Amino acid sequence: MGTHYVPRDAPIGSVIGTASVSYSYQHSSDITCLLNDTWEARASSWPKVSGISLPPIAGLEMGNASIAKTNVPGVGVVMVAPGRNSSQWTTYSGVQPYVPFKLTNISSLRIVKPVETQFTLIKISDEIPMGSSAIKNSTAAVGFWSGSRRFHSVFLTGTVVRSECSLAGGANTYIEVPMGEVMRRQFNGKDSHMDSKEVVIPLTNCTAGTYPTDQGWNFYQNANAHLRLDGARGSAIVDAERGILGLTTDSTAKGVAVQVLRKDGVTPFTLGREVSMARLSGSSMNIELKARYIQTSDTAAGPEPGKANARAAFTLTYK
Repeated sequence: MGTHYVPRDAPIGSVIGTASVSYSYQHSSDITCLLNDTWEARASSWPKVSGISLPPIAGLEMGNASIAKTNVPGVGVVMVAPGRNSSQWTTYSGVQPYVPFKLTNISSLRIVKPVETQFTLIKISDEIPMGSSAIKNSTAAVGFWSGSRRFHSVFLTGTVVRSECSLAGGANTYIEVPMGEVMRRQFNGKDSHMDSKEVVIPLTNCTAGTYPTDQGWNFYQNANAHLRLDGARGSAIVDAERGILGLTTDSTAKGVAVQVLRKDGVTPFTLGREVSMARLSGSSMNIELKARYIQTSDTAAGPEPGKANARAAFTLTYK
């Protein structure tokens, strides 16, 4: 399979990568099939997974596909072995071309075309380990049989890498933004605001990954960092679309809030939902925002003075 990357928070059912291999029987090894002979694609005894909806892949409708667990937690595989002419075979069990299946020959023939096997790696849970994980098995993924004779087997190997970053300060990172002391007279009515202050969330140990850009099944073309801000400690979302966050319950000021903006200092940052911030790149990067005081009261005298703190909990996702 080679190496394939999957963003940490890609949805379950996402395709991680595909690969195929073909095997040709040549000359004296051509397979002669007589009436009622069987041709069978047997799958490894890996546990099966159900309840996952898959997108069409390489022109195949995946509704009948069987997903098997690999040795890597959170990673499954769909195995396909197309190529048997339906006019010469009838299905005995399973659903061709999804492995496993068994066919019965209804007219004599020789198998001379390459036998192709296609593997598609699927995210089946959020248990994919951090870093690199090797797909390796002591038994074949697929074996091709006729009766009691095995003709050839295909083994599955590869590497899955989870794309993400780490917070420079760990999972409980606390970022303080000094807003400074401002005077009531500096406001001049509702929606007037102070100068903005920089907000920086530092990311480190980033694994960006590379992704195919010519695959219709791949809904992600790269791994992006997404940020969500929610109110905390009494800071309620006043206006999500405008990025306005109310003050904490221990604040004493009235008629003022904190507005969160994108890096440009103009575009509001939408609160309460995931916002795509940047494509992962390099080993470290910063997510940059800005914050400023904004008057929310209608009084011409300005906000009521006092302590004015706001608090937000931030969540980072990668997809």
